[in-house]
Amino acid sequence: MCHKMNQRGRQPAWLKREILLGLRKKRRIYHLWKKGQATQEEYRVLVRTCREEIRKAKTQLELNLTNVVRDNNKCFCQYINNKMRAEENLHQLLDAGADTVTKDEEKAEVLNAFFSSVFNSQTSYSQGIQPPEYEGRNGEQNKPPITQ
Repeated sequence: MCHKMNQRGRQPAWLKREILLGLRKKRRIYHLWKKGQATQEEYRVLVRTCREEIRKAKTQLELNLTNVVRDNNKCFCQYINNKMRAEENLHQLLDAGADTVTKDEEKAEVLNAFFSSVFNSQTSYSQGIQPPEYEGRNGEQNKPPITQ
C-alpha cells in the first residue's frame, strides 16, 4: 500500500514517480518565477496540472481499493483508518494565574479573556463614529457595498 523511501520515510500510495517529478518541476518553476526568469502563467499552469494529477491518482487509488475490498480488506481498512485519524486538539493553555487549563470550556474562557483584552473598547468604534481615516469620504461608509 505504501512504499518505503530511504530518507523521506513513507510516501502515500497515490504518489507515483510522474507526480513526484511534476511536483519537483513546479517547485523549480516557482523559484524561477520568484527570480523573474519565468512567468506567473507558466507556474499557474503547472499548479493546475499537478493538482489535477494528484486528484486523479487519489481517485484511482480509491477505485482500486473498492474493487479489491472483497479479496483484500486489510488495505481498505488501513486506508479508512488513516482517513479517520483525528487531528490533535488544542494544546494546554496557561490562564492568568499561570495554571494549566485542559478542559475545552476553560480553554475557551482563557482565549476569550485574551482576545477581549487585546481588542478592547479603546480600539473599537461605535456605529455613529467613524475612524479618522474614513471621516472625509462624504458618507461613503453609510452606503451598502456594491456587489456584481
